[in-house]
Amino acid sequence: MTAWTQGDIPRLAGRTALVTGASSGLGLRAAEVLANRGARVILTSRDPGRGALALARVRDAATGAPPEMVVLDLADLASIRAAAGNIRVLSHDRLDLLVNNAGVMAPPFAYSRDGIELQWATNVFGPAALTRRLLPALVRVPGSRVVTMSSLAHFLGAFDATRLDSDVAGLHYSGLAYYCRTKLANLLAARTLERYLRRAGAETISLSAHPGTTATQIASDLVADRSPRAQRAANRIWGVFTQPVEVGVLPLLFAATAPGVRGAQYFGPSGIFETRGAPAAAARSFSARSADLSDLLETRTIELTGLALSERALHR
Repeated sequence: MTAWTQGDIPRLAGRTALVTGASSGLGLRAAEVLANRGARVILTSRDPGRGALALARVRDAATGAPPEMVVLDLADLASIRAAAGNIRVLSHDRLDLLVNNAGVMAPPFAYSRDGIELQWATNVFGPAALTRRLLPALVRVPGSRVVTMSSLAHFLGAFDATRLDSDVAGLHYSGLAYYCRTKLANLLAARTLERYLRRAGAETISLSAHPGTTATQIASDLVADRSPRAQRAANRIWGVFTQPVEVGVLPLLFAATAPGVRGAQYFGPSGIFETRGAPAAAARSFSARSADLSDLLETRTIELTGLALSERALHR
């Protein structure tokens, strides 16, 4: 694959894209670029104030239809249900692209509103619930895509039924270990969705991406000292070892817009150990290829969200 850049993105006029977690970092940059290429972008943010600021930036970048912003908390199934309804109205029930970007990394231990450990709720079960509620809008558009963000951290993740149940219950909490397992779960969920779409005969595809090591605000999430000074210092140190967001977002944008991509593909940076560089096919761990783990995760997803991948899911 030759070095692909933002300049290779085709014009997206007439298309509608939804980007979750678009108030900062990779999500905000992706929303700006998609809007600049002519797409109508719907942003989500769990914080209305930050969402409004992001919306103003995306509006300044837009060359097509004005962007919209929807408040969405992926750790709250009621918020997901309400947001999905709003998104289907705003999009006229036609979505060309869903980017499941929002997530948290190793926060202090907490439960979601629905009693699920926060990282699993926000990174895995929330995006699954949102995607399932938006499937009717996606499958109406031939060639539509669902892009799920994973991470190099998935290589350090492993779970079985016992570990998954323990994590969901928040037992023996370890922020980074939980994060790695949720990033593995993202790849498994994307695989399950792609298999379902093929069985259903839909023209929508599901694929994944990761940003390598990119200078986002995530470093501040790992610092025990939550003071602004400590978090700024962490971000400066992290920035020395990472690529800028403008480069880290390219695998996501490639998966979202490049002609000829196929369902179930996974993209990341092409440089050393997939840490930086232009987009290329990315490697997966052995666990990320497991049909048994995919089935296990799907069973828990249905139990916790009440939303199955079924024929009915395409026509809600």
